[in-house]
Amino acid sequence: MSDISSISFLLIHGFTGTHFEMEPLATYLREQHYFVENITLPGHETSLEKLNNTNWTEWMDYAQAKLNELKAAFENVYICGLSMGAAITLVLGARNSDLAGIIPMAAPYKSPDWRMYFIVAFPFLGLIYPKHKTREKGWTDLESLSTHKSYGYYPIRSIKQLYKLLREVKKSIPKIEVPILVIQSKKDPSIPSNYAEHIYNKVNSTDKTLVWINKGGHVIPKDAGRYQLFEEIEKWMKKRVNRN
Repeated sequence: MSDISSISFLLIHGFTGTHFEMEPLATYLREQHYFVENITLPGHETSLEKLNNTNWTEWMDYAQAKLNELKAAFENVYICGLSMGAAITLVLGARNSDLAGIIPMAAPYKSPDWRMYFIVAFPFLGLIYPKHKTREKGWTDLESLSTHKSYGYYPIRSIKQLYKLLREVKKSIPKIEVPILVIQSKKDPSIPSNYAEHIYNKVNSTDKTLVWINKGGHVIPKDAGRYQLFEEIEKWMKKRVNRN
């Protein structure tokens, strides 16, 4: 078992989201005396124009650089990502066999929306329709929804970059051998529940767990299911941490 002082977490938010959606989880982990790095991906928390001018490899490279910093300072590093952040988590899990574990939440491994394929097939649509308004669906904790921060739009060019990332995820899943805790909300309106089952079944980890969150929707760390999330992570970590 690992000493708690040797453990750190890298947290990765979702597409068009912000690090604030991961902050409730970051706060919980810090209260458990873990070191936490809650990052903001390139192009996020700036403007839609800047996001449209970044690509999926920049998101990956930035996350890998932050991961390298943690690996240089801590013996045991875990990654926890939400949605697109979970997709990045899966790729990093395949590329970094020395990780202590990964926790993908609401992870896509392919497009959950047929319109993404349409956008990729007809890239000129990004010139005609540069952005598409998002809808906040499936929230249970409306107070948390009122403080949720995101761009509120999907920049069309960036959706093509997300598609390229998901192609990399699909190739990466069978290469994952590190411990994995797959987390999926039963009422997620964005990610089909069979995606979590696919990831759980296809990874090559011998230490793997699948957990269903009973309350809330897609943004698990902020919505009503966050307390169950914290409990499940605590249970998973109990097997890995020496708190004496």
